[in-house]
Amino acid sequence: MKRLFLTGLLALVAASGYAQSGSASVSAKTGYALDWETVTLGADYRYNFLPEFRLAPSLTYMIRNQGPSAWYMDLDCHYIVEVSELFSFYPIGGIGISIWQKDLLNRREDAARLGINIGLGGELQLSPEISVGVDMKYNLITTYDQALVAIRVAYHL
Repeated sequence: MKRLFLTGLLALVAASGYAQSGSASVSAKTGYALDWETVTLGADYRYNFLPEFRLAPSLTYMIRNQGPSAWYMDLDCHYIVEVSELFSFYPIGGIGISIWQKDLLNRREDAARLGINIGLGGELQLSPEISVGVDMKYNLITTYDQALVAIRVAYHL
């Protein structure tokens, strides 16, 4: 599992080096996993490769709360619909891998699942460098489907 986590982290760092030529942002986010009723923490990187399209790799941790904990590594694509200079919304579509950890009768069980993400997000530009937003997405994963809501604060590079 450590190897998979480090591979995902290196992919995010590699993407950040590549994306310096376009519009990009990094953000911290916190949210809630609706099905397991638990808090999530994460970070993402967003790179606009066209004015209306951006790639958004992210890493999210679902904190254990009387159920499993999980790591989500996602690569989403957003189609940005600009409502005004200050507000935009975007449909979300992408793929991801989740790593679930459960404790069963003094035994730990790990499961890794590949899945599809669909959702909707919105973003409010507070200044040229700072924005806040909300993402609502559903991870379609065998056995471990999950609805996630997250609030994010981003710094635009």
